[in-house]
Amino acid sequence: MTIPSPPAARDAAPLDPTEALGWYGSWIDAWNSHDPDRVRPLVTDDFRLETPTTRNSGWDVRGPDAAADYMRYVLTAYPDLTWVRTGPPLLAPDVPRAAFTWRGTGHFTGTLAPPGIPGTGLPFDFVGLEVFDFRDGRADRLHASYDLMGLLRQTGVLRSGSGRR
Repeated sequence: MTIPSPPAARDAAPLDPTEALGWYGSWIDAWNSHDPDRVRPLVTDDFRLETPTTRNSGWDVRGPDAAADYMRYVLTAYPDLTWVRTGPPLLAPDVPRAAFTWRGTGHFTGTLAPPGIPGTGLPFDFVGLEVFDFRDGRADRLHASYDLMGLLRQTGVLRSGSGRR
């Protein structure tokens, strides 16, 4: 997958590894605090987030308010969700971009709304990759990759080899 650089990033310097780790630590801490307002200062006003969930649903997540709404949506379904960074950052040599691997664990005890699917109580454990572009010390774009269908099977939303429960 090739991720095009936003125009502003093409002329910016690469990231400092220490700053990238510090920023991502703040990102993980914000998510693990379960306080959507904590992601707002970490992203630019024109921040754009793309994940398997948003691509599957057609949800256009842009800006700090939408980033907080996305976090709220995820935590409504998975209230005990916890994230852990699983490896060192991968830094682009020519633009302010960093990729981070993670592991997410928890239980589906909330509601997946929309579409209004009640929790099953089942645990989940999945891994993924987040690629961030940065501008002025904040993220202006996030592309995430993870196995959404695997997550939905683990939580009982999808049955193995069949459709919805």
